[in-house]
Amino acid sequence: MKFQVSGTVFFAAALCFGAAHAATDPQAAAAAAPEHFAIGPEAGDPHSHAAFPGTPNDIVRVSARVRVSSAIDQGLNFFAIQVNFPNKTWAHGGPQLVGGKYQMNWGGLVNRGGGSADYREEDPAADLQLMQNAPDAERSHPYAWAAGKEYVLSIERGRQLTLPPGAYVFIGKGPQVAVPNARTMWEWIFTLKPADGQGPVQVSTLYDAADRIASFYIWNECGYGSCGKGQSATWSMPVYARLGEPGTELHARALKRF
Repeated sequence: MKFQVSGTVFFAAALCFGAAHAATDPQAAAAAAPEHFAIGPEAGDPHSHAAFPGTPNDIVRVSARVRVSSAIDQGLNFFAIQVNFPNKTWAHGGPQLVGGKYQMNWGGLVNRGGGSADYREEDPAADLQLMQNAPDAERSHPYAWAAGKEYVLSIERGRQLTLPPGAYVFIGKGPQVAVPNARTMWEWIFTLKPADGQGPVQVSTLYDAADRIASFYIWNECGYGSCGKGQSATWSMPVYARLGEPGTELHARALKRF
C-alpha cells in the first residue's frame, strides 16, 4: 500500500539548481538554495542524501522540518537528520514506517567505514566508552505520524553527566556488557513534534562523549522491499546553533546532494 500526497509539488519550482554546480561554486549554491527541497521522484534527482557545505564543526543544535509525501507499507522508510560527532560516532533521528508500523527512531553507532560495516563491526565494550543509546522502548517508540503533515525534527545538546560503572546494553537487543569505569558524557536529545502543535511530542535521549556535532546531513533511507517504490519527502533547509552561541539561530545556505 502506498501513501501519496500531492501537496509537495508546490515546491518544485524552487528545486531547479544543480548539485554539480553547488559542489563547484558554493557562493552560487548559497544564492540559489531554496527554502525547501525534495528527496524523491519530484526532486528530479536520484540521490537520497543532502549535505550542507559551509556549516561549521562546532554545532550544538540542528533542526529541520519534513513533510513525507510518499511512504511504502512494507520494509523500511526512514526520514532522518544524521549528525556526525568528532569522535567518529554518529546518530540519526526521524519518523519511520517499518513493516507497517509507525514510529520514531533516535540511535547511533561508531563509524567503522560507514554503511553496513558500522553494524557488522559493532564492538559494544569499546563503543560504550564513546556512546550510550537509549533502551529500545525509548529509542524506537511508536509514533503515529501522518503523510502530508509537517513535523519538526531537532537534535540538541543537553547536560554533561557521569554514567556510573555497571552493566549496559550499547544498542537494541545487544548483549549486556560490564563497564568498569565511570563515563563522562553529554545528553543528545532528539525531539519529534508536529509543526502545527496539534499532536504528540516525542523525545529520546542518547549519550555521547563528544560535546559538539562536527557535521550533519538529511536523508531518506529505504530497505527490505521499500526501495525504488517512489518514497519521497520535502524538507526545509536546516537551522543550527553553534558552541558558544546556543541562542543564535543560523541557516544552512548551500545544498549538495549525494
